[in-house]
Amino acid sequence: MNIKDDKLLKLLSSKVEPKISIILPIHPETPQIEENILTYKNLLKDVKKDLELNYPRRQWENTVEQLDSLLLDRQLFSTSKRALIVFANNETMEICEMNHKVSPKAHVGTTFLVQDLLLPVENIDKPDYIVNISRDRINVFDIDSLKEIKLHQIHHKFSDYYSDFDAESNVNSGSYGGKNIAQYHGHRSKPEEQERDQEIYYRYLDKAFSSYYRENGETYLLTGLPEVLDVYLNSYGNSPYIGGVIHSSILNLSHQELNEKINEYKYFEDIAMMEKTKHELHKALNQEKLIQDLNTIGFALDNHDVRTLVSVNDGKSYSIDHNKILVQSILNQTNCQVIYDEEESAPSINAIVY
Repeated sequence: MNIKDDKLLKLLSSKVEPKISIILPIHPETPQIEENILTYKNLLKDVKKDLELNYPRRQWENTVEQLDSLLLDRQLFSTSKRALIVFANNETMEICEMNHKVSPKAHVGTTFLVQDLLLPVENIDKPDYIVNISRDRINVFDIDSLKEIKLHQIHHKFSDYYSDFDAESNVNSGSYGGKNIAQYHGHRSKPEEQERDQEIYYRYLDKAFSSYYRENGETYLLTGLPEVLDVYLNSYGNSPYIGGVIHSSILNLSHQELNEKINEYKYFEDIAMMEKTKHELHKALNQEKLIQDLNTIGFALDNHDVRTLVSVNDGKSYSIDHNKILVQSILNQTNCQVIYDEEESAPSINAIVY
């Protein structure tokens, strides 16, 4: 779920307590669905126990009814995402799907545990599709399912782009748009003619990708053999529709190998984002624009003096005070990030002020 989703923001801003957070790891494989449901049941049992001990029934009976109803939705527990986070109070409930692994946790109290929403892996702009570029064709894969698909009305093959191209003949020639802008040839064509055809096809692809980017903001993770992909990137490498690049072909990978390749790509994107954030913190420290005292940060947020808020911990702990500050920064529309660093001995919070 987008951190700027109106329904989520409304829930985060609600004063109604108790506020419930259920953080649930998901195993998408079919045999694991029952395990996902069992884990949720156990977390929900902890929530109910906490509610019964500490709050009047009238403050949570609607919430529990909503949380119980989720057990009937098997599809929810078979999502392809790695985790679910359920936020709820006695008024409403929101479910967020996560792209990173989590440990099971339930919390009932005065704030929601939002830190998982703010990790780089959840906020790096994700490309919509994977496009493997070859000399005379493209193969397109859905970024989530990793299944090969047909993308809009784009010609996936050069031979489809030229409708009268005869792939079985030895020599073919034709024209495009009524103008003889180029001769093109079959599998016996000369190298310079193949290069010309490649240039024409890549120009067509660039126009098509640019068009869909302008229409709906679609971006693409480009892959392909380095010697082929670089030809495309040399001409169109600065195009805004390029959401990432992997300099290797994915065509011969199994589904599992492709999944590992994409996860590896995401991992290095996360590392790059974290290193950039650490650099910004160091720069702010040198400029005396970094504050690390929790109370001072809260005061600065109240006055809208915070440009960026960064919470750092080992990825296993959830500081209630930090999450309160993070909720406040989300509602203020302040740029806020969470970094999980296993070497971090204690949670820390940092604010870069204007």
